[in-house]
Amino acid sequence: MYRFERHAPFDLTAYADPGQDRSGPPLTQGGIFLLISTIASEHCTPEMLDVLDEIDPDKWYHGQLLETMLNTFEDQDQALVIDVGKNIYYSMEAQFRAVGIEKPEDVITTIPMIWLYATRGNGGEWRSRITGDKTAIIEMEQPYNCMFEQGAMKGALECFNARDVQIDHSKCIRDGAAFCELHLSWK
Repeated sequence: MYRFERHAPFDLTAYADPGQDRSGPPLTQGGIFLLISTIASEHCTPEMLDVLDEIDPDKWYHGQLLETMLNTFEDQDQALVIDVGKNIYYSMEAQFRAVGIEKPEDVITTIPMIWLYATRGNGGEWRSRITGDKTAIIEMEQPYNCMFEQGAMKGALECFNARDVQIDHSKCIRDGAAFCELHLSWK
């Protein structure tokens, strides 16, 4: 699996959509940057704001661009990168409903497919399983900032009326684990 640097110069090279080809560098669709500029512009550096103004939401960009931005948020406050993920995914209820997601359990069972749809290149994979009534485990073997992804899961569940979402990030790639493991529970 590809590994990003924590910070790298911003590269605005646009890539063609490689379709189902999962080789090559991880790619992120420009639309995620539009969402970042909408919900977190007050936390962006002036350079980030300039970059966000140039992004085409319909193009694909090297995942390092997203990773550098997420780590810039985390450098300000670890909770900020979680909140950015939460707010982005919370705002995607209409897109989730369009693919048949209607409740928190649907988020859990479809998140591996959504990951493949939302990323391109060698971006790893997600695995998920329901473990009980309103509990689940998600394994994230992927190169992006896992705190952002943790927030994304909270936001995705909350947009389908999950309350008191609790996430225990019990294993972490950053600490040398093979994948991140999230234990989720909600009401």
